[in-house]
Order: sequence, then structure tokens, then C-alpha cells
Amino acid sequence: MALKTQSKKQRKIQAKAAKKSAKQLGKRASKKVAAREDAVRNLIENQDLHDDLRNLAEAAKTAYARVSTNPAAILQDKKVHSELRAGTSALLDAKGQLNGKPAKKKKGGFGGLFLIVVGSAVAVVTVPALRTKALDLVFGPEEELDYSVGSAAGSTSANGNGSAASTTSTPVSGS
Repeated sequence: MALKTQSKKQRKIQAKAAKKSAKQLGKRASKKVAAREDAVRNLIENQDLHDDLRNLAEAAKTAYARVSTNPAAILQDKKVHSELRAGTSALLDAKGQLNGKPAKKKKGGFGGLFLIVVGSAVAVVTVPALRTKALDLVFGPEEELDYSVGSAAGSTSANGNGSAASTTSTPVSGS
């Protein structure tokens, strides 16, 4: 069995391809190193980034202190929720500054407003106390009517309808 040997031309082509791929890898590596150097320089020099990281650390520290004493606080404590929210926003700000991207601005608050309106409408429809309160606000308070009859409550008539029948007759004059 004879092994095929490569010709000089094939070896030159392979050598050129190896040089080209090494050159491309070198360029990629130098770009990555430059990007990391920029990130480290940004981390050292940027005061806003320092503030964001400090806020993140403080928020995480206070949230951990509250949760470590009472683990159920992570679900119920509003202060823990606000600290976690503050820490999350600081983390996102720091990430954006490290990447060099500006922070995203919130677009309109109509979704929240819509949710509040729909939620309150559902509450008014389903809860009778809220419904009466809303009707009183819109149309005014409801008047209380007294349905009592002027005669005594113990006296009933012969016909049973609760009204006293008159027993005296008046003479009819025929002139």
C-alpha cells in the first residue's frame, strides 16, 4: 500500500490557509482584549458605575438582613420588595454602563392605567359594598323610605288588609 504524498502546491495552500486563520484568530483575540481593557478602564474611572454598584451592594445587604431573620419576609415584606427592586434597577444600570449602551427609557404608562381601570371596574361589579358606595357617589345617597301605616300596628280589619274600615254610616240626604 502506497501512501499518497502531498505535492508542494498542496502544502503551500495549506500553509496559506493556516496563516490566514491564525491572522483572523489574532485579530479576534486583540478585539476581545481591547474590549476588556475598555470595560476595566470604564469600571475604574466611571463614577456613575461606582454609584450603581454601591447602590446594588447596599440594597442586597439590607434585603439579605431582613430575609435572614425572617425567611417568610421575602414573600410578604414590602420593604424587602422595594430593596430588591432598587438593587435590580442598579444592576441593570451598571450592566448598561459596562456595555456602553444607554439605559432604556420606559415607554408610556397606559398599560398600568388600563390595568387599574379594569381592576377597579371588576371590583365594583363583584363587591356589593363597593357597588353601593359607587352608586351613592354618582347619584347621591339613597333616601330611606318609611313604609309604616298611620293606624296602630295591633288593629286589623275584618278584611285582613291592615286598614281600618269605617263602621259609622252617614245619613244620605235625599232632598
